[in-house]
Amino acid sequence: MNPDSPIQSKETHVTRTVDVEFINYGKRLVIQFNIISKMALIHQAQNSSFDAPISNLMNILGFLFTMDDPITLYREADSLFLNEERLKMDIETFSSFSNFIDALSKRNIGEVVFSKTVAPRDIKTFIFLFNGVDLKNNPDPFKSLQDAMAQAHLETIEITEYVEKKGTDLSINVNKGSKEFAKKTYLSAVSAVTQVMESAKLNHAVSLKKTKRLVQSMVDVILQEETVLLGLTNLRCYDEYTYHHSVNVCILSLGIGQRLGYDKIELSNLGMASLFHDIGKSDVPVDLLNKPTDFNDDEWNVIRRHPVLGIRNIMKMKGLNELAIKVMYGSFEHHMNYDNSGYPKLAKKRDISLFGRIISTADCYDAMTSARVYNRTPIPPEKALQFMLKKSGTAFDPVLLKIFINCIGAFPIGTLVLLDTNEIGVVVQVNPDSDKGDRPKVKIIVNKTGGEEADGEIADLSETVGRTSEFKRSILRTIDPHKYKVDVSRFFL
Repeated sequence: MNPDSPIQSKETHVTRTVDVEFINYGKRLVIQFNIISKMALIHQAQNSSFDAPISNLMNILGFLFTMDDPITLYREADSLFLNEERLKMDIETFSSFSNFIDALSKRNIGEVVFSKTVAPRDIKTFIFLFNGVDLKNNPDPFKSLQDAMAQAHLETIEITEYVEKKGTDLSINVNKGSKEFAKKTYLSAVSAVTQVMESAKLNHAVSLKKTKRLVQSMVDVILQEETVLLGLTNLRCYDEYTYHHSVNVCILSLGIGQRLGYDKIELSNLGMASLFHDIGKSDVPVDLLNKPTDFNDDEWNVIRRHPVLGIRNIMKMKGLNELAIKVMYGSFEHHMNYDNSGYPKLAKKRDISLFGRIISTADCYDAMTSARVYNRTPIPPEKALQFMLKKSGTAFDPVLLKIFINCIGAFPIGTLVLLDTNEIGVVVQVNPDSDKGDRPKVKIIVNKTGGEEADGEIADLSETVGRTSEFKRSILRTIDPHKYKVDVSRFFL
């Protein structure tokens, strides 16, 4: 089925409705747990008063199990999550959420996992054991509860110990458009992709909870101030090219998706699909990926298998559900080309999905402009765009390519430019007016006399002299930063 069809649009609408219901039932689950927990403090286990609230909790779980299995409630800092979905506090849920988070915290619990076979007696047993933990004189309340559950042979409910997630501190409530938050999100995403791909290499089970939250953070930044994240795609590391490249492709794809009018849910789906478009490379030998010379025919054949290998890895991932098919499109199609002239080769031509066409565009641009082991001098951004424009309509969707160029600008963020004032600057923000794409904002790093500017001004190249139409500054030409050993990434840290 074509994912861009009206039928798929209806399915997307249904998915969004289901997501909302899932979150609402998650909130009810927390509330009901608190009700039963409070009752367990004043009633004996045999009391019939438990029947109705436990029945309510079982009905809630029953509905949730129709959408996912198992069901996991977990905390990270001062936030609660149901599987990968964040449960936001409101006035009605504030008390229940606060009490539940506090109770988990006192017992050092990170997750409570309910399996589909959980029975009412299991719920009652767990809550009484949960309440029965000595919190005053116990050096390890988590282990005490875990041991008690094992003694009671309680296997349908599991708990895991809380481990603070470094790099994903959700308690930091800063302006998500800030450099600090964006940089932290970017580096955390690189770390998450590294862990997932390394786990895939070892054939280990992969959890995507952390990754989904990081993608949602990137979506938040893109929607508020995309320039900050786009600037971070200039952070290059040829030793960890695949991981940085995956995050960069995610950011660039989100920029396109935003201009297509995607909402936050669809942007998150696009972010996940683009983040793991190269997951198949985890099955390609490292020495081949890092080969410093050109590939021979046999080696190219191995490399060209990674889109298909990616499908196998995606099918092993936990927590994707209906999102899995979209992630598969990103992996399978990102080298097929708009006209099916790429790879993998199919017996019959097919329409490339919109996700596939978006990711293909972002993937090619970042690959061309990045340093790698076998090519430590990347292609300048404007030359990469010129190359891509020549392949418009063949390798790339012409409409999406125009949208992409509008997103990153005629002079993309990070481009080093010489101005007609004899100043040198780094492009730090594209002009939102597509008609003025050649007039971005630049940070002056070398002044008119050739002196370095430690903290140069941000010059708006669309600014005119007085009321005239004459511009104060214009770009004469671009400069290759590698030739002059200028690390443009430092201006975005």
